[in-house]
Amino acid sequence: MPDHAGPDPVVYVYAVGRDLPDRAPAGLTGVGGRVVRTVAGAGLQALVGDVPREEFSDERLEASLQDLTWLAATARAHHHVVDTVGQVAALVPLALATVFYDEDRVRAVLAERGPEFGRVLDDLDGRAEFGVKVYLPTTPPRAETGDRPTSGAEYLRRRRAAVGDAERVVQTARESALALHDTAAEASVRSRRHRVHDAALTGRTEQMVLNGAYLVDRARSGEWRAAVERATPGDVTVEVTGPWIPYSFVDAGDGPDTVDGAPREDA
Repeated sequence: MPDHAGPDPVVYVYAVGRDLPDRAPAGLTGVGGRVVRTVAGAGLQALVGDVPREEFSDERLEASLQDLTWLAATARAHHHVVDTVGQVAALVPLALATVFYDEDRVRAVLAERGPEFGRVLDDLDGRAEFGVKVYLPTTPPRAETGDRPTSGAEYLRRRRAAVGDAERVVQTARESALALHDTAAEASVRSRRHRVHDAALTGRTEQMVLNGAYLVDRARSGEWRAAVERATPGDVTVEVTGPWIPYSFVDAGDGPDTVDGAPREDA
């Protein structure tokens, strides 16, 4: 039965999969604390929950996406549902705030895009995403030797030398990161290099030089980790994360569009 989300709710869709009624835990809740259920169609099931139409209207949603508190809470709830079920079943996660008018429209989309969803599910079944992030080493500044510069020319010479050393450190780190990426990619099914993040997002003082994602067979994840560990150079800081739901390798859908004030995943 639909969960209570006020009068005339809309249907929030988290992900699409197969055989989900046997794998989604009873009582699982998502956005707004509302119970998650499945809607079946074309041999597939969508993980869904009811949400208030007013909260997810076009105008309200546009403002809510600028509210970091609302956005963080919604993203956590969305990820909780996808991650919980995705640990035991292949899923095609949909974009945050993907909403449909009703269950009939969800079933129609499952039928319309069934082959597309099926291909992605076949590709992701039994696989997980791992990440490799590489940062510049934290090194002390080059020690100055000798007395204080005796002239402006001497000062500039030392400054140029220091800048040259810093540039060589960055170049060496980038070459090491690319070599590590090549090894991680070769040991995986597929790989992607994402844009590197700045310190405001990473919370680290070191500069990021690689942000890689790798689709790996779960049964061979130990081999993949071992290959990455063997190839990890000593002149950079490396962070390996995962296993994750393979968001980076899901291509079956763009972000939601809106129709008559109700955001919808389909155009």
